[in-house]
Amino acid sequence: MQQHENTVTARLVLSFGDLVLRSFPVVKTHITIGRRPYNDIALDDLTVSGEHAVILSDSAGRIVKDLNSRNGTLVNGRAMQSHRLQHADLIEVGIYRLRYLVEHREPPAAAPDDAQAQASLEWLTGPQRGSAQPVDRPIVPIAGAGNQVAVVSRRRNGFFVTHLEGLAFPLVNGESIGLGSHPLSDGDLIELSGTMLRFRVRAGGPLDE
Repeated sequence: MQQHENTVTARLVLSFGDLVLRSFPVVKTHITIGRRPYNDIALDDLTVSGEHAVILSDSAGRIVKDLNSRNGTLVNGRAMQSHRLQHADLIEVGIYRLRYLVEHREPPAAAPDDAQAQASLEWLTGPQRGSAQPVDRPIVPIAGAGNQVAVVSRRRNGFFVTHLEGLAFPLVNGESIGLGSHPLSDGDLIELSGTMLRFRVRAGGPLDE
């Protein structure tokens, strides 16, 4: 009998200020961070050392270590030499930030995992009211007032929203999503510091009615 098991994956979301730059899946056991281009995560900032920090995987999880860099590495606002990473930890290297996110993926269920599925975010309030933002990349950042930032991600078993920056967590249909990733269904209402969006998804074809 075939058994379905939950899998645990992790990623690092790179940002500069409120701008999300890239997402790095944590698939290697040794991930280097630094200014030189041969690093796994190369950061173009003179305050970052050539070989600044490293993320190591072991049986218990992952550890970030500073490599005696010139300006140090911060985790959740504190300088450290070695730190065992937990979900949503924020690593600061120079002017850049790396948010460590752990995802518990359940077996695919009835979700829009059709390769032709199309999704969008309809802005209901705020300066972009009336416009629609396509979810046409693996990760799409969305921002509300007060520096609140979330990301909508597409996975094999559907679409999810995850908190990234800000003091308050996003709301989905009026409920806080907390630190974890929250699955999205067609028609869900997402709120970011008072800014309202509606998530739309279709199995295929255009979203417009």
